[in-house]
Parts: sequence; C-alpha cells; structure tokens
Amino acid sequence: MRARAALLLLALLACAPRAGAAVIEGRITHPQRPGASAHLPVEVIGLDPQEHGIERNTVTDANGHYRFDDLPAPAAYLVRATYGGIAFPGGSAAFPPGEEKKSQTLDFHVFDASSDASRLSLNSLQWVVERNAGVWHVQESATVSNPEPSVVVIPQGAPGSILVALAPGHGKVESFFGREPQGVAIHGDVAEVRGPIFPGEEGFSLQLEYDLAQPPEALSTQIGVPSAAENVGVYVQDFGIDVAAGELHPSRHVSQNDLIYQAFLGFDVPAGAQLPLQVRALPPAHPLPRPWVALLAALGAGALLYFVAAPIARETLARPAATDGAEPESPAKAALAAALRDLEHDFETGKLSEPDRERMREDLRREALAALARERLGPAIAPAAAHACRCGRVPAAGDRFCAACGTAL
Repeated sequence: MRARAALLLLALLACAPRAGAAVIEGRITHPQRPGASAHLPVEVIGLDPQEHGIERNTVTDANGHYRFDDLPAPAAYLVRATYGGIAFPGGSAAFPPGEEKKSQTLDFHVFDASSDASRLSLNSLQWVVERNAGVWHVQESATVSNPEPSVVVIPQGAPGSILVALAPGHGKVESFFGREPQGVAIHGDVAEVRGPIFPGEEGFSLQLEYDLAQPPEALSTQIGVPSAAENVGVYVQDFGIDVAAGELHPSRHVSQNDLIYQAFLGFDVPAGAQLPLQVRALPPAHPLPRPWVALLAALGAGALLYFVAAPIARETLARPAATDGAEPESPAKAALAAALRDLEHDFETGKLSEPDRERMREDLRREALAALARERLGPAIAPAAAHACRCGRVPAAGDRFCAACGTAL
C-alpha cells in the first residue's frame, strides 16, 4: 500500500508544471559567412540566489538558432558560443525573483580570427589606489578597442602591440577575485595584451590588482604609459592626503562604496609618458577652542555673503527695476557660491594650505568679475577666456580641461 502511494506521489510531481522555469534563445550570425554559425556549440552558465552553479549546453541549428529550455529561475546567466576555437561572449540574462517574464532573447555575432594588431588602440586606462591595513593596493583596468570586423589574437612569440605598465616594485599580479589574468602576458613591470580582442570600442577588458611595497604613510611611484592612451584616470582613496599626479588634471572628488577618492584625468596621453604619483598624509590639524571656531565660522560666512552678494547688489541698484518680477539667480553665480563653499570646507578640513586657499580665492574672484563682464557688456565683448564650462565654472586662460569636472574645453 505504501509503495503504491509513493508511486502515485511521484507520478503527480512528474505531471505538475515546473515552477520558475526560464528560457534563453537567440540567433548567432557571421557577418561575412552566412553559413558559418550552423552547428556551433553554445554554453550557458549561471548562478542562482544560493550561488549554486548552473550549466547547460546545446548546438545551433542550420540557421544559427539556439534555445535553452527549463532553466532554473530566479538566476543570472551568461551565454557564449565557440567558433574557430574562440569562445565568443553572447551577453547576459537575469531572471529576478517575482519576475513574470521568463524568456529572453540574446542574438550575437562570431568572427574570423586575425593576427593583424596594427589598428588596435588603448581606449582607457584607470588606476585606483587604496590603503588597507597600512598596505597600498592598486587596481588597474584598461579597455582596448578594435575597429576591424575580426578577432585579433597575438601569436606566441610575436610582440604585443598594446602594453600596460605596472607600478615598479609591485607584488603578485592577479585579476579581480583572485583569478589569474586571462589574455595577457606579464613580463616584469609590463602587461602585454594578447587577446582575443573582439571587434568594438571595448573589444578587450583588462583588470589587474596587486600590492605595493611602500611605507604606509607615503607613496611614491610612476604611472607608465608605454602605449598611447585616449583617456587616463587616477583615483586615490582620500583619508586626509595630499596627492601630486604629474601632468594629470585634478577633477572633482568621486564617491564609491562610501569611500571618497581624489580624481585626476588625462586625455590623449602619448606613448612613453611617465607620470609621477606622490601621496602623503596631511599633518593632523590642531583643534581650536570652540569660541574661536564659532567666530571664524561667522566671519567666513559673512565674508562669503559679502563677496557673492555685494557685486549683485551694486548691479541691481545701478540698473532700473524690472517690471515683470525678480530676476532669477544665474547659473554662473550659483556655481561660484558652491565653489567658494567647497573651498572653505577643504581649508577647514586641512586639505588646503593657506597659500593654496588664497590663490584659489583669487582665481574665483577673477571668475566673478568675468561673469559680471558677460552680464553687463554682453557675450560679444566679454573676454574669450571667460566662456563657462557646462558645469558653470569659468576656466582660466590656457586651460584645456575644466578644473571642476574634468570636461575637455
């Protein structure tokens, strides 16, 4: 009797519809060879919310179509196909909990391989420098663009055309999450990109990380650029430090994962450039008595109010009153007030010295006069160097990039 009941239960479970089953399908094509995508092996790998691995395999039909049925959901998946011995990424699909849509389509291309690396270029290079437990840690990332409709693979023994420099004296080099770097060859202080490098602006993504044997209170190293880079960004974790990044242009601080980073940007950096990176901790500020703090804060607020409001008040009194209501505050004046507040904050927190503060206040004073000149005299006869960036800041003469946001001028 018990055996018959168990068989009946198994039969009911087998006939019941599967809950949470998902479908991923699509078509793989070759831009130059219409029939090359037939009978290609396709793989899908994924993780469910409990981080259990999922893996399925199939083969495309004569027209390059593939389909995976009954995939567990919720889960996240990556699809890839193998052509010519190279695994081509086909994209990702995610099925969150409660998602009604349980079917997604991922179409992608495969390409022939080539060893011609003459048109490869280093699109971006980024350094992220942090200090953890007294140890300096560097994360480097780079993207290589490939304008050709083929996958570039550098053969063994041939020199790499795209080189990424590592900091001198670096420790063991790994990819993120402790993996071995794929598609690169490490030779001393240089990483050679070997490929495969797929077509597109981000044909290859390089991610490396390592520790530096440097004193915990200061860092002195070099950012080498052996291959010309269109964009270079350096981000240093800010814990009360002074940073010098050579010819890189300082930009606004950025925040990520509750950490603040000082940012430095460069554009069209030539091959062979050596950018010194110096980081030192600022000396601790001596706290002032509370009455002095309150008095200085009041004086600073009053001076700031006078500096911003006095020119506006004089101009308002000098011209006839408007008949259609009050004139709204201009974006340039609002940006100037915000810049002054940031300047005072950096000085009070010890990030700026007294000479730097005075120099930057003088720069802001000139920007205020230029803004007033544009408003009173009109753009046709305002100084050419006084054209404001889209963020509202007026650059100094000769600036190529905005000192506030890093935008190219």
